[in-house]
Amino acid sequence: MNRLAFSIIVVIICAFPLLDAQVQLSGSVFHDKNKDGIQNSGEKGIKDIPVSNGRDIVLTDRKGLFHIVSDSNDVIFIMQPSGWKVPVNDYNIPQYYKNIRLKKGPDYLKYKGFTNPIPLPEKLAFPLYKSKNRGDKIRAIISGDPQPRDSAEVRYFRDEILNKMLTEKEAEFYVPLGDIMYNDLSLYPYYLEQVSRLGIPIWHIFGNHDINFRAPSDSLAKETWRTYFGPDYYSFEYGNVHFIALNTVFYKGWNVKKDKKGSYLGKLHDNQTAWLENDLSLVSSDKQIVFLSHIPIISDVYKGKRVELTNRDQLYKMVHDRNKILALSGHMHYLENMELTDKHGWTGSAEFRNLNLGAGCGAWWYGPIQANGVPYGFHYDGTPNGYFMFDFSKNNFNYEFMPGKSDPNQTFRISSPSDRMTTASMDTSILAVNIFFGGPKTIVSCTIDGNEIWLKKAVTAQDPYINRLIQLYPDLYPNFEEMPINAHMWLGDFPTLSIGNHTIRVQVIHDNGITENQAKIFEIY
Repeated sequence: MNRLAFSIIVVIICAFPLLDAQVQLSGSVFHDKNKDGIQNSGEKGIKDIPVSNGRDIVLTDRKGLFHIVSDSNDVIFIMQPSGWKVPVNDYNIPQYYKNIRLKKGPDYLKYKGFTNPIPLPEKLAFPLYKSKNRGDKIRAIISGDPQPRDSAEVRYFRDEILNKMLTEKEAEFYVPLGDIMYNDLSLYPYYLEQVSRLGIPIWHIFGNHDINFRAPSDSLAKETWRTYFGPDYYSFEYGNVHFIALNTVFYKGWNVKKDKKGSYLGKLHDNQTAWLENDLSLVSSDKQIVFLSHIPIISDVYKGKRVELTNRDQLYKMVHDRNKILALSGHMHYLENMELTDKHGWTGSAEFRNLNLGAGCGAWWYGPIQANGVPYGFHYDGTPNGYFMFDFSKNNFNYEFMPGKSDPNQTFRISSPSDRMTTASMDTSILAVNIFFGGPKTIVSCTIDGNEIWLKKAVTAQDPYINRLIQLYPDLYPNFEEMPINAHMWLGDFPTLSIGNHTIRVQVIHDNGITENQAKIFEIY
């Protein structure tokens, strides 16, 4: 860590008022050997642990002590350092934070926040445990939006996604990338009952459907969130990776004139950008940087203030000289695999991967019902819902897409041809392969009856498979003005074929090193 970035502000030990809206707090970060949450005799403080109020960061001194200023409505949090773990509560939510509430929360919010003030402790205590895994190899489960509308959809997520996650071995933690709910924040406890069964720490990311919409401004929009999860942006470390959880959702407040929920945009507010700059200044140059956010930094498929980070240039500048950068996001309910270049505004020399991981709920559970009563969770880009397994080493990462429990464990689909087609349709048909997480380095080869067919990655295109599904079940999907597009279709011209059966074979070599082969018999009549 760069200890020159900050100085330790030494003031008196107990909390006392500064201004009407601020208090001076003190506390300690310590090695909790017996894991009772209390700093007992012989449990030493830990130096150089970052402590933040969401803007400023101070470091603990050699005895593990710190002093920091807090607003009356605030959250104080530490960064979990490599080699250590923070405690978790009964829901496996990391307890690295302390909510500060000198006044009760507002009564006009639809969902409860802090109904009563929280008494100020004499001293804030942050216990840490030594991690059993003190190496550089880290395995994590990361997914896009769970986003249940009701308790039934919480169970869909449990049955299709969580039940499969339970079979994953050696995962250190799980990250759901925002939209934990779909507006009904009263479902948090029921969701947490299910997800806690994973038995590993769960680091949650704030999404636009986690907003308490009655809030008049962005500052109060996270009032309910903080009662369950603490801060809406923070950082933590495992191995040689510095994970940064961003809140990329800026809420403009309740629309009083129209008496409805207000709008939002993809933005880091000023306090968060100040915190981010402070946070990064403490991270050594050899560490990998992994951004975790709901709204993506940028997309090649869809553009707009609500689907991209509008002040991403500030973020680019902060990491311009870093060596390894990865950004993971949700929000869009499709998969996207990007390498940022100057056309995206990125001018740094480092590889900057920008991956959208889709949604655990797919396209909000629209679609036909399976035999187990759960809808097929396809995204509108034709990919199945699921999650990703990430493996981090000292200087690199790799990943694997894991479809939901009821989906075939496949990484692509031959979307066209279908099983039968007429001779007349060959002139207007295309070959289409949906490579679920295809990117710039994906290698695709194709043959029909042993003859090589050239497939080219489309900039954007529709998936014929999901189009057929939507047309087959129009009552189970919303109406579309235009069919959805994606950036992972490989297309080719359809050759002239004789009447009868033919075989198409496709091989895909993914950028994660995995090779998959598929074959399909189809009929021309």
